Amino acid sequence: MDAPHLFDDVPGGSAVGTFGRACGQARSAVGTMRSLAGAGAAEDPVDRLGGAAQLAREVDLVLARTAREIECLSDAPGGGLARRHGHRSAADLVAATMGTTRAEAWRLLEVGRALEELEAGDDDDGSGGEDEPADEPDNDAANPSDDPDPDDDADEDDPPPPAPKPRMQPRSPAVAAALDRGEISADCGSQIITMLDSLSAEVSDQRKQEAAGELVARATGLDATRFARIVRRFKARLDVEEHQRTLARMRARRTLRMWENRDGMLVLNGELDPETAAPVKAALDALVGDAMRRSQEAVGEDTRTTDQMRADSLASLARHALGCTATDLALSTVSVVVRVNEADLRAGTGTAEVDGCTQPIDISTVRRMAAIADLIPAVLGGRGELLDLGRRRRLFTRAQRLALGERDGGCAFCGAPPAWTEVHHIRWWGRDHGPTSLANGILLCSHCHHTIHDQGWDIEATATEVWFVPPASVDPARRRRAGGRAKFYPPPGDIDPASPEPRHPEPGRPEPSAA
Repeated sequence: MDAPHLFDDVPGGSAVGTFGRACGQARSAVGTMRSLAGAGAAEDPVDRLGGAAQLAREVDLVLARTAREIECLSDAPGGGLARRHGHRSAADLVAATMGTTRAEAWRLLEVGRALEELEAGDDDDGSGGEDEPADEPDNDAANPSDDPDPDDDADEDDPPPPAPKPRMQPRSPAVAAALDRGEISADCGSQIITMLDSLSAEVSDQRKQEAAGELVARATGLDATRFARIVRRFKARLDVEEHQRTLARMRARRTLRMWENRDGMLVLNGELDPETAAPVKAALDALVGDAMRRSQEAVGEDTRTTDQMRADSLASLARHALGCTATDLALSTVSVVVRVNEADLRAGTGTAEVDGCTQPIDISTVRRMAAIADLIPAVLGGRGELLDLGRRRRLFTRAQRLALGERDGGCAFCGAPPAWTEVHHIRWWGRDHGPTSLANGILLCSHCHHTIHDQGWDIEATATEVWFVPPASVDPARRRRAGGRAKFYPPPGDIDPASPEPRHPEPGRPEPSAA
């Protein structure tokens, strides 16, 4: 159905009136929804939230497409539409009208461009336009007795017809299609598009589109903040050389300031690059995690907030560095763990990951850290450690924990840093006689551990991947959900700078078919 006439009594009515009537009907429907939400409708509140979120995504598409129209009308000598309304740019006009930030306005404009490209690609079928008649009858053939026109020879000097306009191809068709279907939010969609547009020319279109499809699949069920970390990791894997330059710029900006305010409190303010931050974050996370576990074991005794625990942990580290002889500092099992592909390490290219830091690092940084810091590379079992202990031990070894960290990347359920997690038996040691093995172990933070047990989630795991199966109360179909590194990180070797093909198939998954 033609959208401009959707609410018209008579086709061809005013476009402004059509849109206004549609907005009025939508507001009326939203008013009904608000009254039902306030009165406690019979439907499950999570289902109601999901339905409202889908509607919000649809409205975002309307805002994005309208914002793009404003941008086109503002791109004129003298400033166009935006200047006539007293604004310097279309983004300023959109932000002021919506009462939002310029950053949000730019996100909507980016989504609007993607939708425009998708619509243009769908409308242009290469046939030359609707005005060009198809299979027009040849009058001369139908009337052979007619005299030839002596002026026909003059047509030979006429200029050739114009070439058909090239078909506009969407920059990111997978992202635009997902936005159009309302599967992902405008925020997540704009993050993918902005990241792909920022890649250097050395990154092929094929690799960009493969990454776009993978990121669209990851966006489902994630908030925009966590998704931004995933996008950042994908960008580093796609464009290693540019990421190396980014790391150099970040290191040049590192800073830490200290001063006393008027109340006599010491104020710390700084920014640390991943290499500088890795040992700091590992130590503080370990001490805060230990304090949180102790407070849960003795409820009511430790009333400190997480920020207060972090401040006390920093003081403990300083006392320890000044020669403190205390032995109760919870750092005996803490190391800075750097995960790097062996082939990348040998070749000197690619990226690596540091526990607790969402920004990947390059291989030269790995080598520099190895020379000056106590870190553990992610080449596990290199000295022949026995990683699978079966039933011989209840507690997981340090090597097993590192191996689980390679699979889970932190809390396998929510993505919390590894220092905040503990290793848990999937099948309980005592009740189920579960083995102390990689296939029966999982890294979980305390909150997610209780959530999984209290709600009745099932866990399926191998030595290389982990899946969560929700209870019927969460998902009646009980569709399993990826967890661990498969959810929060790019696939290993999936984005090889030298080749668009995966260097190593994802463990535990079948090879793609030749079809």
